[in-house]
Amino acid sequence: MAKRLFLLSVVTLVLLGAANGSGNPSASEVAIAPHKYSLLRWELAHFSDKWVEKFQDILPWNSEPSREERIALAQEFFELGGQIRDLEKRLAAEGDDGGLADEIADLRERRREIQPRVEETLESEISSVLVEEGFSSRIGVIFPPVDTVYARSPGVLVRSPRDQIVQTSTTLLKPGIDDAERERLEELVFQEEDVSAIIVNTGGVATYPSVVSDSGSLHGALVITAHEWLHHWLFFQPLGQHFWDNADMTTINETVATIGGEIIGDRALEAMTGEVIHREPASEGPVDPDRFDFTAAMRETRTQAEALLAEGKIEEAESYMEGRREYLDENGYFIRKLNQAFFAFHGSYATGPASVSPIGGQLDEVHAGTDTIGEFLKTVAEFDRTEDLAEYLGLP
Repeated sequence: MAKRLFLLSVVTLVLLGAANGSGNPSASEVAIAPHKYSLLRWELAHFSDKWVEKFQDILPWNSEPSREERIALAQEFFELGGQIRDLEKRLAAEGDDGGLADEIADLRERRREIQPRVEETLESEISSVLVEEGFSSRIGVIFPPVDTVYARSPGVLVRSPRDQIVQTSTTLLKPGIDDAERERLEELVFQEEDVSAIIVNTGGVATYPSVVSDSGSLHGALVITAHEWLHHWLFFQPLGQHFWDNADMTTINETVATIGGEIIGDRALEAMTGEVIHREPASEGPVDPDRFDFTAAMRETRTQAEALLAEGKIEEAESYMEGRREYLDENGYFIRKLNQAFFAFHGSYATGPASVSPIGGQLDEVHAGTDTIGEFLKTVAEFDRTEDLAEYLGLP
């Protein structure tokens, strides 16, 4: 089944490439083309390699390290990432008189050496939580299998109309585009297409295997890996099959994956390290009245921007968002660009500060009414219309 999904993905990508290859490309398309992230290349490079690695692991002459040893390797992998980033900053500031480049190369090699084992370990730990939540078959198989690669996660170019906040298209881009080039591409799209555009980083993408950023912590990697697996699983459920029906269905999918990914990732971390994650519910207001409330400020910004756009005051809304970006920066929260496309992308995660959607609260209510995260996920997975959520809660 997984192979059929992979082949379908390949055929789809080829057909899309053929369809998009006709006609004369625009200036923005020409500028963006060298930065595009190839899903086809990713699948060809990683799909077979992952399954070869899994097969080799079960060969009888390959010794299996203990669970404690595998967990120690996973912790080392993400600690090495932090060490490499620190050394790269020193290298940029001080030069290479102290052999920093060689030290970085050695750490990267060690990381490459242990990466396959680390990926297997995190996949196994998340699978164990999924088994506990009833996601396995009668013979104990999780479908689709948890499968991920820890690497640099792609960026994404997001477009939104200027007169409203809605995501109209996304283009995956190679990681590592610097801010100056981002600004150039965004301005080119803005001038040529008269749309709001922004290039943002991602923590992961639900390819198969998924790509999850290797630049964070062990905990972050577990949460994102679980999040992306939930997108894989939802692909075979009514909710996931209606992901692109409208903006609200996209928001429901992303928010369900966020809620489930956090809980599953937290539990996997506790099983691996004993660390218990306490997630406090979002407060209705700041606990300390003198403390800057980022979430409230962001939601106020979006609400006011949408009000201005509804009145047809596009330039005024854009000027207002830029002023609010500067205000946030003054209060310790740097955002490179705040525009319609920013809110369109980040607003699809209804529990986040960029969203004003009631969907986050509604899904929290569904979750509170279920006994387990597995029950919650299986309940909402059956929704194939936005109205299903309100009807389940008995809302008008």
